[in-house]
Amino acid sequence: MLHRSVLLLALALLAFGGSAEALAQGANNYGSLYSRFGVGERVSFSNSQVDAMGGAGLAVRSFSYVPLDNPASWGDITLSHFTFSAQVTGTTLEAADGTTSDLASGGLNAIQLAFPLLNRKLGLNVAYRPYSRVNYRAIRTDSFSPTDGTDPLDYQINYEGDGGLQEIQAGVGYRITTNVLVGASINAFFGNIDYLQRTEFPTSFIFEETRSTESVRVAGVTGTVGVLASTPRLFGESDALSFAATARLPARLRGERVETIGISLDRDTLATSADGSLRLPMELAAGIAYAPSNALQFAVDTRYEPWGSQFESDFVLGGFVPGGNDDLQDRWRVGGGLEWRPAGTRRRAPYLSRVAYRLGGYIDQGYLAPTGSSLTTYAATVGLSLPALIPTASFDLNLEVGQRGDAEGLLVRDTFLKASATINFGERWFLRRRID
Repeated sequence: MLHRSVLLLALALLAFGGSAEALAQGANNYGSLYSRFGVGERVSFSNSQVDAMGGAGLAVRSFSYVPLDNPASWGDITLSHFTFSAQVTGTTLEAADGTTSDLASGGLNAIQLAFPLLNRKLGLNVAYRPYSRVNYRAIRTDSFSPTDGTDPLDYQINYEGDGGLQEIQAGVGYRITTNVLVGASINAFFGNIDYLQRTEFPTSFIFEETRSTESVRVAGVTGTVGVLASTPRLFGESDALSFAATARLPARLRGERVETIGISLDRDTLATSADGSLRLPMELAAGIAYAPSNALQFAVDTRYEPWGSQFESDFVLGGFVPGGNDDLQDRWRVGGGLEWRPAGTRRRAPYLSRVAYRLGGYIDQGYLAPTGSSLTTYAATVGLSLPALIPTASFDLNLEVGQRGDAEGLLVRDTFLKASATINFGERWFLRRRID
């Protein structure tokens, strides 16, 4: 059974490698212009079940999924789980003057491997996922008059950004009693944030293209703790009410900034570097979930990150200037949703009744406050979990549609549609064969 999981992992990594290469070669792999600021656009992904329920799942207890956000839930693990998830996002940007631009981007949501050390007692989880993304492009056109009196010369400045922060987590969840679980994880953050400014002269053969780049590379470690408690048979024989809370400590990331200036493809004409650090704020989260039966459950989560008071940086990151947090504010997010699986836990029911149907939505006040205005995202989510031929595997499809910001003054409005696909696979490993 172990070889099937290894094969699935290898195929997923090959598929991602191919898609990443295709995206890198594509002409349009850009997203929101707001990803230019700070450490980029924050990414919130726990698993495909939670993602389709408006991002609410801290208190959801499931034997088919292993959430990434609450280490306490890893004490519920009964099977060895492998998860691979990727997404594609289409974004329409609208400026105050009515002009629009359509962009598309794709990337990885998570790769996860989890298994029980002690069945339904002690579980181990290792996962990789993005923490933030920087992927934008803006173009400015203008002209100037040469000093020799010749005709005005047109030029174009391209502002581009790429990269972001990544997260690798590893930790354990432990069941204290039947209905109380605790957990902890180590979270390692690392990544590159690259800014590129290219100045082109489309109508001139005299002036060459000039480039200036800034690359920030950082890494650091922090930790997360979580708790989950359930009250079964609260209003009936088959219902359950669960509560959960997590806390991630602030993270100090250290690294360097490298600046280069060159002509055309030469980026090494002049290069300077400087060491420094940045500090990510803590995250506090709480959730509640209620399952009136094994076929239906509801969940609501809330999250808080004090960027306005805790974020620090020695580097110039987009619009953030060291020593000033005027364009940052505290981030909070509230999401909720439901899951309905008509057949409940009956595995021999008709196929469509074994499909899980999910619906949700969220409000996310981002940590950016450009020009003093709150940058809030409103989104609705929907998803399906399709059972596979293997009883412990599923293929999940999710859609998310939402809007961010307002087309006023210097701001733009983002309208986005995100589609994601996730492979969830579980089986029993390390079984001792019995010889009669």
